[in-house]
Amino acid sequence: MVWDARTRRGEPSVTQVDPTLGQGGDPEGPAIAAILDVVRARTGTDFAGYRAATVRRRVMNRVVSAGAQTLEGYLSRLLADPHEVGELVARLTIKVSRFYRNPHHVAAVVAALARLAAAGDRPLRAWSAGCGRGEEAYTLAILLAELGQPSVAGQVIGSDVDPAALGAATAARYPDEALVDLPPRLRARHLQAGGPGEPLVVREGIRARVRLLAHDLTTTPAPPEDGFDLVACRNTLIYFRPEVQARAERVLLRGLRPGGLLWLGEAEWPSRAASRVLRPVDPQARLFRFVGDEGAA
Repeated sequence: MVWDARTRRGEPSVTQVDPTLGQGGDPEGPAIAAILDVVRARTGTDFAGYRAATVRRRVMNRVVSAGAQTLEGYLSRLLADPHEVGELVARLTIKVSRFYRNPHHVAAVVAALARLAAAGDRPLRAWSAGCGRGEEAYTLAILLAELGQPSVAGQVIGSDVDPAALGAATAARYPDEALVDLPPRLRARHLQAGGPGEPLVVREGIRARVRLLAHDLTTTPAPPEDGFDLVACRNTLIYFRPEVQARAERVLLRGLRPGGLLWLGEAEWPSRAASRVLRPVDPQARLFRFVGDEGAA
């Protein structure tokens, strides 16, 4: 199934919904808002729900990298060069990840998944929301393979808002720095050389478990599927405004089956509302069990 929710119509523009960009005496705000309007019109991705300071910093960083002298000059370039929109989206959604990132947190997830596998009678499924270039989605597939889970197509869903990142995830080629935390035995078992001096490539057996698709947690009200045993969304919510964090959190919870696991980033914690339906499994690893109506009662 191809599920792409990037194109949405009839929504207010960035300048209407983000009062911090363009008001309050900010001389650069209107130009940044206009730049984000172009991104939204061209890609369907609305960065109004992202924290204003983060958006501003990353836009300015891209302006400098593109060699533009002013925001207005960069806006002209953005309008004239379709490729530049993709470059800006990539900068606005910078991906910082590795295979087996935070190994002690991964160990907690492995133990929790092993308990679910022992108690269940069907293959486990996982969703990596905000998967970027795919490091975490393939990590989850490796975890399931190592637990002896049968290989099922689409067993792991990897979703992201950035088409370029999804393209890199599809290629599944990774430099050594993306693999520094991956135990050597697992690197040898699940990745292979792509050629002399080339990045390693995820083996087909792991790639077959993963399905990649476009999905925007900030605007799409439903998960790509539901009934997941694990939903991983690590260090993504921290970039959203509080009201958008709450909306995205609800989407993540809708993807979980009762008893499933939510895995957040080390700088994140469930909201008060989400805490009513979650129970800590390993607080340090930011791993929680979804108890649904049981917890809300």
